[in-house]
Amino acid sequence: MADPTRILICDDHEIVREALRVRLKGIEGVEVVGEAADGQEAISATRKLRPDLVLIDIEMPRIDGITATSRIVELWPETRVLVFTAHQEPNVSRLAADSGASGYLVKSASSEELGEAIQAVTAGLPWFPGKPRGATGDDELSRLRALSPRERQILDLLAGGMRAEGVAKEIGISPATVYTHVRNIVAKLGVDTHTQAVAIATRYRFLASGG
Repeated sequence: MADPTRILICDDHEIVREALRVRLKGIEGVEVVGEAADGQEAISATRKLRPDLVLIDIEMPRIDGITATSRIVELWPETRVLVFTAHQEPNVSRLAADSGASGYLVKSASSEELGEAIQAVTAGLPWFPGKPRGATGDDELSRLRALSPRERQILDLLAGGMRAEGVAKEIGISPATVYTHVRNIVAKLGVDTHTQAVAIATRYRFLASGG
């Protein structure tokens, strides 16, 4: 049986932390190992506990969530960060991505979606859900052609159902490097998740195995 995903909850409201702890208890394969009330505590707790995933809000005292995320990712790159906030603006999602967060999820998301996001980011895949940005067919083809051979190979393996660890083993690179490639793929294709990227590549049969 796989070890549970060890999670650190970071939010400045105690009632929110308590509610989130209850929600996480209902998700299989996760374990809450600590809590933090601001960005500074989040950094200190990450240093002490070394969680697999930090679930962090944006607006917090002393150090905000975006700044704390950048610091955590810089010091402990093996730790994933999922920004969990009430903000739904696209620019906030972009700030989270630019800070090094592995994903972004609004607090109104269902427990099922929260579980899916946790599973994705701990597997080394980004989670920035939202509506596709509406590229035309010509735009999509141009973006697909801009992918490197390695990116197309990784996209092909993801389309075949592999997770980041499997992709890494298959092609002889680290999961962290796979994660970096996936972020680049998502950015180049102008989508929000690797699932959307796979859908575009599949639609145009533009994969490493035959694109």
